[in-house]
Amino acid sequence: MRPSYFGHDEFARYAPGLKSLGDAETIRAKILGAFELAATTEDEDERARQMTFILVGAGPSGVELAGSLADLVKVTLRRNFRRIDPSKSTIILLDAGKRVLPTFAESVSRMVARRLEKLGVKVMTGVKVETVDEQGVVAGGMRIPSATVLWTAGVAASPVPKMLGTKTDRAGRAIVDPFLKVVEAPGVFVVGDAASVMQKGHPVPGVAQAAIQEGRYVGQLIAKELKGREVKRPFRYFDKGNMAVVGKNYAVLERGSLRTGGFLTWLVWAFVHVLSLPQLQNRLRVQHQWVWSYFTGQRSSRLIPESHELGH
Repeated sequence: MRPSYFGHDEFARYAPGLKSLGDAETIRAKILGAFELAATTEDEDERARQMTFILVGAGPSGVELAGSLADLVKVTLRRNFRRIDPSKSTIILLDAGKRVLPTFAESVSRMVARRLEKLGVKVMTGVKVETVDEQGVVAGGMRIPSATVLWTAGVAASPVPKMLGTKTDRAGRAIVDPFLKVVEAPGVFVVGDAASVMQKGHPVPGVAQAAIQEGRYVGQLIAKELKGREVKRPFRYFDKGNMAVVGKNYAVLERGSLRTGGFLTWLVWAFVHVLSLPQLQNRLRVQHQWVWSYFTGQRSSRLIPESHELGH
């Protein structure tokens, strides 16, 4: 998937999305660079602009990034600068919708909004972003100065499905049959974010657990077909529930009628994510790194690559 700027691709220059490891490195450099510039300027207005961070889009990515950023400025960077106090930063989460986490139940959204406010994040819903430039954003007719705008709003499908020359939905995802096959292209399967999969009249959500289930199904289907066996059972998505982490020690879970949030839910989130990693050595490495970060409040890397030198 790629970030969707809803017809305003010019925003991408000033508001990077978070869809890849490269995006994460760009965002890290942008945030750290802003603090470095804030520490060197004598202009109070410019210092405030450098220490204002705006996230556009209050879905799971926006909520989780806002919570992580709040922990970063209050804990990780609190003793890294002599002339500025990173904890005095302003973090704003904007969304044109009525509430954060719109795909979750309203009760969960309220819990998350309260948690974000407790972390010091200013949540502004029902506000549409009209302009993004090097000075910040214009949202709801109001100019908000900021040196760091991060795009966590919409997503667009990979361009690969369109290359097949087959039918796609409005989001650009390939339309597949119940066996995840492209009807117009025999022998071609599409899964994950690139596929438009319908089940009981509703689209299968574009989340990791759906992509994993689809990938496993297609792998098993191909193996059976290679052995000359006919597959009669179509793909069925099993919803294991949705989770979102909001800073340190807090996560929310929604599965059917079960809706909960707090420290125990955060432990479940951490356990599920470690368990989902391939190979035992990766699980142990991540587990040890998380334990170290949890008790020290430190992050392993604070590099600013040359491509993001200060002033560029």
